Amino acid sequence: MNNRPDLRRLIEYNVDVLSQGLHIIEAHLAQPECAYEQHSGPHLRHVIEHYEAFLRDVGVHAVDYDSRDRDPGPERDPLLARERIMALQQRLRALDVDLMDKPIAVHLRGGLAGEENFVSFSSLKRELLFLASHTTHHYAVLRLHCRAQGIDLGEDFGKAPSTVRHARQS
Repeated sequence: MNNRPDLRRLIEYNVDVLSQGLHIIEAHLAQPECAYEQHSGPHLRHVIEHYEAFLRDVGVHAVDYDSRDRDPGPERDPLLARERIMALQQRLRALDVDLMDKPIAVHLRGGLAGEENFVSFSSLKRELLFLASHTTHHYAVLRLHCRAQGIDLGEDFGKAPSTVRHARQS
């Protein structure tokens, strides 16, 4: 069975999810009176840095989302965030699909004060699923903040794909 088409669709799904972040940025640029750096910026920085951590570690068969840069630039500057998201989209499209099923170690700090270092095994494919879901969760929070500032991101923005599908079938 050839799973490459599925893997390419999974990559494009993540590219599409990141495009929704570009939609948030464009909405803020169109309404500069809405404080990007108060709500949208920190969430988008967090999303950007998760994807950057994933892509940084992809070649060493490990992912450590906790070792992010935590660079305040993208949370303060929507143009910088847009540039970083677009770079992520290019890097995702360039991923080697032959690596997708290889096992990788995922590191995560745990314990209430981050005193534990947990490791679990996963695959790049599974981590792409995580990243899309994690990003959608942040978009759901952002949708509420944007709506409160008068920014309409659309009815389906920030909803899980299964929720959108269920609503359309009802």
